[in-house]
Amino acid sequence: MYCAYQRDCYLWEYLVVKLRKFLFGMAAGLPFLVHGAVPAGAATFGDGGASLQGVLDGITVGSPSSVDVITDQVSDVDDSTWSVTASGGAVSTLIVEMAGLATTNVFGVYDAADPTKQVMVFDGAAAAGAQGVLSIQTDGSVFVNSVDTGVDFAANLFGFFLDSRPSREANTGIWFSDTSLNSDGFDHMAAYQGTGDLVDLPLVAAGVWTPSEYILAWEDLSANINDGDFEDFVVMVESVQPVPLPGAVWLFGSALVAIVGFARRRRQVA
Repeated sequence: MYCAYQRDCYLWEYLVVKLRKFLFGMAAGLPFLVHGAVPAGAATFGDGGASLQGVLDGITVGSPSSVDVITDQVSDVDDSTWSVTASGGAVSTLIVEMAGLATTNVFGVYDAADPTKQVMVFDGAAAAGAQGVLSIQTDGSVFVNSVDTGVDFAANLFGFFLDSRPSREANTGIWFSDTSLNSDGFDHMAAYQGTGDLVDLPLVAAGVWTPSEYILAWEDLSANINDGDFEDFVVMVESVQPVPLPGAVWLFGSALVAIVGFARRRRQVA
């Protein structure tokens, strides 16, 4: 494919990947339209979800969590790509990190149009209760804790990643919310939307887990060795929303039209 600019190719490639995932989800996911069924492409638990369920129950005030970690996952078709909502800033709060690689794991976001563009939110020094604030400006510049990272995204459209490679241990890797980017083909992230439970996170006052807040639970080792308990890194992110295919196509389609239009005008001027 000819692209006037490399970004054009990234956008087209992104749309093709999203379309493939969407069509797969439509084909395989009709059963999950029934309430209580397991979502299409759901994360696979090695322990039946017991460990992560214990984490959610443990932060819920007064009773067990109303969230079932098996059936209440955001589908893998929908949890790949995200955007910051109208507030303009997304707060991430680290709930728990039980991995042996806790001191080296890196958590952050990547540009959905170019996954090589990555921004760290937490490094290995972060402990339970740590918070980071992400914002994406109108020009695409990415800020963390009000500091310009120097990285620009194509749009307010991104994914999350967990990078276990700094440990230099075997069977580590960088794992993306978009499963198609993972070298082992394994879904390393399970996502859950707030349902109104009262939760008590580390170091902050108890509050309602609202629908604009999501818990992301990660596996940090490759598929051939991980235990599938999804409690290696658990974080709550707020003021974000997943962007399924139609929204992503609209956002990137608009951006692509603008980019291509600019390129054509530039060639005409030249």
